[in-house]
Amino acid sequence: MDCKKFEKSILRALDGRITSHEKKELDEHLQKCPLCSATQEEYKVILNALKEKDFPEPKPYFEERLKAKLKQRKASEPWTMWKQWGIRTIPVSLVLILLFGAAILLLSPQEGAELSQSEALLRDLDPLEETSALLDRESFVDKNMELIFTAEENNNGSNNGTRRYQP
Repeated sequence: MDCKKFEKSILRALDGRITSHEKKELDEHLQKCPLCSATQEEYKVILNALKEKDFPEPKPYFEERLKAKLKQRKASEPWTMWKQWGIRTIPVSLVLILLFGAAILLLSPQEGAELSQSEALLRDLDPLEETSALLDRESFVDKNMELIFTAEENNNGSNNGTRRYQP
């Protein structure tokens, strides 16, 4: 039994909007289903209570004022829709910007980081790269002098005696 369908039929029957065929099906169902019979009785009680009440007449020009307010509400609806979407998108966009910025900072290679000799070797960098250019010179005296001055510069620049290389 489809009681939801018959509940709609009960409401239409109370309003007088039911065909004779539907009325016949409803009556058969109401004889078999006590739940729908109780629902029909409840609806009848509610309908009778509403019929007994005298409702006051609306104030003059009620319809005109109501229509004007409805038009005004319809005119302001697009702004409220955009306002709601805007309020929701601001925090989402800020979070996305922060995540994007953090990803750029964390994933970007660090330029100019100094490496110790052991770090340079671990990264497959040639620690003798600077000296190879000096050793390629033709004059033996020039080679020795540049090596001495380069070593002297590096010793003066650092206190611990370890040499650092730029990647």
